[in-house]
Amino acid sequence: MFTELKSKIIELLKEDVEFRYAVAGLLGLEEILRRLDKHDEKFNEILGVLREHTAILREHTARLDEHDRKFDEILTVMREHTARLEEHDRKFNEILVVLKEHTARLEEHDKKFNEILIVLREHTARLDEHDRKFNEIIAEIRDIRKELIEVRSYIERTSLTLEEEAWEVIAGRFRRIGMDVKLSRLVLPDMEVDIYGAIGDLCIVGEVSTRVGVRIVESIDEKLTKLKDRYPELLKGRILKVIYTMWATEDAVEEARRRGIWLLKALEDLTPPPYESIV
Repeated sequence: MFTELKSKIIELLKEDVEFRYAVAGLLGLEEILRRLDKHDEKFNEILGVLREHTAILREHTARLDEHDRKFDEILTVMREHTARLEEHDRKFNEILVVLKEHTARLEEHDKKFNEILIVLREHTARLDEHDRKFNEIIAEIRDIRKELIEVRSYIERTSLTLEEEAWEVIAGRFRRIGMDVKLSRLVLPDMEVDIYGAIGDLCIVGEVSTRVGVRIVESIDEKLTKLKDRYPELLKGRILKVIYTMWATEDAVEEARRRGIWLLKALEDLTPPPYESIV
């Protein structure tokens, strides 16, 4: 019961102002309560201002928190950028080291290149000198070729004259024994014979050369073999092998004698005629 009464009184004090003043008057506190009410009003005003300031402060705090968050983000980005810049600095320093190495290598290459240029100039000078000497050699070769052409022409003219001389000398030897034989050059598709002629059953086959060695002597039998194989109709009965020359080696003379070849000059028989009837 007492507890309920107490609760009721407290509730009235909270809700009923007149009851609260009456009680306060009874207690001698009316003036104090009025002053307290004024204080409450001022306090409430202050509370209102404080609430406004608190709201502003909260807003400022929120904005500061947002600024702090953004500042932290900026700091994080700056740290990342700083780290990246440091990495870039490291790589840049590495690149500088490599560039210095490359610069040193390029300088070395330049030095070697200059050395190569010097060698190339020397080689060019030597090549120019070789070209000059080569051109001189070419000129000499042209002169030699010209001389060789002249010599060849002379030899051809001499050979032709020597062939005619051979025909005349050999034919004259035959005329001495009463045989009139006509000698000439035999020209075939695949071979040539300097001395060729036939009379009766005698066929004369031979060569003309200003100088006679063993090889010329051997060639007579080789040509005879070809004639027998390819042109048998040109060979009749007995065959007289003959070589007319201006000079012959001793070996050639011996080989001609061994093969039964008449080797002669204009005024001399180097080997005897193979037939006793020819003097």
